[in-house]
Amino acid sequence: MDSELLRIFDSNHEPIGEATREEVHTKGLWHETFHCWLVSKIGGQNYLYFQLRSACKKDYASQFDITAAGHLLANERAEDGIRELQEELGLPLKASDLKKLGVFETRIQQPSIIDLEFAHVYYVARDADFEGFHLQEEEVAGIVCAELGAVQDFYSGRSNTLYVEGFEVIESGEKIALSKNATYADFVGYNTSYMENVLAKLHEVL
Repeated sequence: MDSELLRIFDSNHEPIGEATREEVHTKGLWHETFHCWLVSKIGGQNYLYFQLRSACKKDYASQFDITAAGHLLANERAEDGIRELQEELGLPLKASDLKKLGVFETRIQQPSIIDLEFAHVYYVARDADFEGFHLQEEEVAGIVCAELGAVQDFYSGRSNTLYVEGFEVIESGEKIALSKNATYADFVGYNTSYMENVLAKLHEVL
């Protein structure tokens, strides 16, 4: 996987060549990703879904993350990222189900990784719970959701915790209920502007 070729860009999102995934994260090269947020209206309120990353993931293990996301390979278009919903979550969604929110910058820097992304961000909305998740266990350990207004309060700093509920799949393969008051340390640490942009756009369209 580290040897997969990705398109790389300058800071203005102009293409400048290709590099391996390992080079991209070691050198901090700008590259493109696919992000998709699932949203359901439940009891008149909109809920946003997060995936729980597997404990065996190399990066951001056991943290809550975008519902589905992945790198775009050098030969892929943004819409090709739909495979992440199909492979990781087992949802039979099509590219026509996606609605685009925009392209937003994400920046995460840790000792082991410099992750600079131009993220093509989409959402899929349904007026009922998403059902039928079949998780790719080496990638995703569970799914939770949170009320959208509470998510906005959390990322704006008005609340220090975010109540999430859903399920996780434990080592035996059993699916069990998961609910908790999550803190910032429980989530992948995307830059504040990314989450502000996503939540503002979702507020506009929902």
